[in-house]
Amino acid sequence: MGLVDRERIKLITLQKKIGPALARVDEEFRRITDGDSPLTIDICDHIRQGKSKRFRPTLLLLAAQNDDNAEFADGAITAAASVELVHTATLVHDDFIDEAVTRRGLPSVNVKYGSSAALIMGDYLYSKALHNLCVAGLNRAVELLSRTTVLMSEAEMLQLEHRYDMGISEERYHQIIYQKTASLIENSCRIGASFNERLSAHEEAFGVFGTKTGLVFQITDDIFDYLGDERRLGKPTGQDWEEGRITLPLIAAWRNADPATRKRIGDLADQRDTKVRAEYWSEVKQFVTDFGGVDYAFAQARQYGEEAKSALGPVASGPQKDLLAVAVEYVINRLN
Repeated sequence: MGLVDRERIKLITLQKKIGPALARVDEEFRRITDGDSPLTIDICDHIRQGKSKRFRPTLLLLAAQNDDNAEFADGAITAAASVELVHTATLVHDDFIDEAVTRRGLPSVNVKYGSSAALIMGDYLYSKALHNLCVAGLNRAVELLSRTTVLMSEAEMLQLEHRYDMGISEERYHQIIYQKTASLIENSCRIGASFNERLSAHEEAFGVFGTKTGLVFQITDDIFDYLGDERRLGKPTGQDWEEGRITLPLIAAWRNADPATRKRIGDLADQRDTKVRAEYWSEVKQFVTDFGGVDYAFAQARQYGEEAKSALGPVASGPQKDLLAVAVEYVINRLN
């Protein structure tokens, strides 16, 4: 049975192929998540206690890997750690915006240290990531990650504009998840390819692969909010509904529902109090399942997954192509 034929993919199995390089990324991440003030040092220590899946650095390294040489350039390691740092900054800011209580099974930064510290720490981590790339002279990585941070910030604004908006279009939803999530995964793959002498001319194909994989990642995350296990996720389910984020499963179910049911859900969606919305979570969850929202989102995720793998067909080959295909299957099958 080939790698991509397995029904269930474990990320740790995939990462064994690049284990030594990921260990170097962890060391670099620890080095750059440092600071001069005791509070900064304490918060960075707390953040590092949370277990990261290191998915974005993994994709970067897989794109950078040359089949003829298992070694990675120092620049690729630096870039991978910086990408992880940008991702970490987004989580700190997300928790600040959402007033989240936990992250990766630990108290969120805003709960443990206060909202002001969380806001400043997110800014600090973004700045450290980009400065680290500048010091290393990795100009292409700086360009790509800078663009990503702009897109992610704009996505947060779009999310605020469409909070509680049951009329949000599927097109707008896709714009938001591209900018919020897929753009960082896209540019992780582009940066990785830039370190690969054999494939650097095919950066665009790796960008398409990363974009499609990122869309799969966010759509499955949105499905998690309706079907996931809180203990496994390390964060509560139902948060999107409670905080007024209208995601693909709900958009699709709303489109499929009869007028009477739509009116009922629309009345619930008009409630702005988080505690009141939480009281109706089980009803909304059942609505999304009954009216095909979860099935539709799954089907779309699988379509994007196939498009991601197809994007690499003309350029990648051998173990690299297989491992990147496995990475896509891991994202699709995370609910299994």
